Amino acid sequence: MISTANKPDAFRPDRRSFSLNTPVLTTERLVLRMPVLDDADELAVIANSRDIAEMTARMPHPYTRADAVKYINAVHDGRVEGYVYAVTIAETGRLIGMCAVTNRPPSGDLEVGYWLGRAWWGQGYASEAASAVVDLAFRVTGTNVIYAGSRTVNPRSRQVLIKQGFEFTGLDEIDTIAAGRVAIERYRLSRENWLARKVETG
Repeated sequence: MISTANKPDAFRPDRRSFSLNTPVLTTERLVLRMPVLDDADELAVIANSRDIAEMTARMPHPYTRADAVKYINAVHDGRVEGYVYAVTIAETGRLIGMCAVTNRPPSGDLEVGYWLGRAWWGQGYASEAASAVVDLAFRVTGTNVIYAGSRTVNPRSRQVLIKQGFEFTGLDEIDTIAAGRVAIERYRLSRENWLARKVETG
């Protein structure tokens, strides 16, 4: 656990409250809400793509309804520690992907992650969702830095992070479920830079 007394640049609230008290977020085109079991069928359909799984660390391929149920239950049980959102289209309620800011083991640092179904790539939805959860994390926690990672072969994800003001910090390798050991780029966004960008954009 992160101690706010001993580590002022990070924040780790009670495990269950951090996972369960997930406020609904609205953007210009999206509603971000906690995933529920009724999402399982739709989640299984849009997540069942090797192109998506290989860009994530923990998503299996094939992705089944049982995988969706297991993941949603983990979110509700507090086994996924963070703010976890189903990304939906505001006008229709259609589920199009997931976005989250979670505690990164073993350090407990906050890390943002996101993925969208292929039909919604290239339309700015990932940037819109990522911006909303990054804003939430800085506003309601005491963290001074949010981290992120992107596959080196994923330029779309890289652009989402750069658009939010994340700075490249170096290369790394991680073990993934769908693609094995892969090269990734590490990024960070400081509270100072986040605030400066908020001032610039009004």
